[in-house]
Amino acid sequence: MYESFYRFRSKPFSLLPDPEFLFLSTRHKAGLSVLEYGLLNRAAFTVLTGEPGTGKTTLLNKVLEQSAGRCLVGMITTTHPNADTLLPWVADAFGLNGAGQDAVGYFRAFTAFLGQCFAAGRQVLLVVDEAQNLNLQMLEELRLLSNVNDGRQSGIQIMLAGQPTLRALLTRPDMKQLAQRVAVDYALDPLGEDDTLAYIRHRLRVAGGDPALFTDYACSLLHQLSGGTPRVINQLCDLSLAYGFGEGAERISSSLVRQVAMDRAAGGILPSLVDPRGIPLDPVKVQEETGGLEPPAPEPVQAPAAATSIVVPLPAVLPEDGYESYREALALKKAGQYRKALKKLDQAGQDPAYRFKTAAQRGLCLRAIGKLEDAASSFRHALSVNGAKATDLLNVRYVLALTLDQLGQGEAAQEQYRQIHQTNPAFRDIAGRLEPVENGRSFPFSWFYSLRQNWQQFRSGSQPDDLVLK
Repeated sequence: MYESFYRFRSKPFSLLPDPEFLFLSTRHKAGLSVLEYGLLNRAAFTVLTGEPGTGKTTLLNKVLEQSAGRCLVGMITTTHPNADTLLPWVADAFGLNGAGQDAVGYFRAFTAFLGQCFAAGRQVLLVVDEAQNLNLQMLEELRLLSNVNDGRQSGIQIMLAGQPTLRALLTRPDMKQLAQRVAVDYALDPLGEDDTLAYIRHRLRVAGGDPALFTDYACSLLHQLSGGTPRVINQLCDLSLAYGFGEGAERISSSLVRQVAMDRAAGGILPSLVDPRGIPLDPVKVQEETGGLEPPAPEPVQAPAAATSIVVPLPAVLPEDGYESYREALALKKAGQYRKALKKLDQAGQDPAYRFKTAAQRGLCLRAIGKLEDAASSFRHALSVNGAKATDLLNVRYVLALTLDQLGQGEAAQEQYRQIHQTNPAFRDIAGRLEPVENGRSFPFSWFYSLRQNWQQFRSGSQPDDLVLK
């Protein structure tokens, strides 16, 4: 639609993982080097993790493109956690026909296939994308396959790519044998502001367009709205180009990007990571975009956010570091001055590096002053922020579940407990908080268990909040 207007050869912000458009940020360059190292050294297991949309699949495709001819590659792009075995998927990835065989038959057929590859001197690589969906049985089957070797080198290399929950899964105590075989492990982070600008310019250039089509300030705003997640950047840029085409705009400005984000958030299906209503445009920068010839566009009037939403207003220019505000907030929280702590957390939350921590700590402060609904919303907001450690996510999910229990939302609390148990059955007292299910009905004794735990914590002087994000 807009390709001819902006003189593109192809769509610059397609969501397809095309290696031609791969942009190597500092973290992506390191990730590519690590994956190449794993291939060259024939690592038994290589693990790549990152939040959805950070570019894992595109990076994998680049590695596979470079290894074409060197490796016999089989790729599994989707799995079902309730499947009994992964072996049929593995056989299919390499074009093996195992119809009608049981798991043992599949295993024998595949080990015979590996033996043939040994004899021919072929390197075999199995890539499993979205590997966070693998269950324990499937991971154990992969471990057994990695045991096949000729005494000098492994018969198969296995590359696992998935979301951060994959990392949490592999750190479970019963996954120790597989974890010890992971020779290469790398986590992708979202793009920083400078990398976001370079990423947008890179994709415009590859598509044959003007690299400066988006103004610098528009790119800065896109970074704030997307949190640096490439997939979200692509979505916002693609829509901005469609809006720009409709308006006949020669350049994509911050005002146009913000309008796109406002319309997108209003739909409620694919909201931005940050509410655009909390990001006022800098009038000076807006005028700089137009050479001072046009006045800044008036801010659109929006309906106020719901009482339970947690919106952290961001100024046009973010502070360099939220460290001091965050530390002051923790000190105020420890002293029981929760309302003052909330104000400091609002300041610290303006720094992208502290969005997760401030959202979690806001929830704890709101919980302490009895605003349980707002606390639950803040915990949910924390769980949606990119870049958090797996252990911290479990801690926040746990306190969210406790809060939902206090609100009398037992079913919602149990869902959170189940998610924690699925990731780490040994986490705190999670096994005791799960309600047994029989004939499709659960038996709610968690309220009694929670009462007992709270009484024990009261007697010992500790609180569950003390264990979260110290």
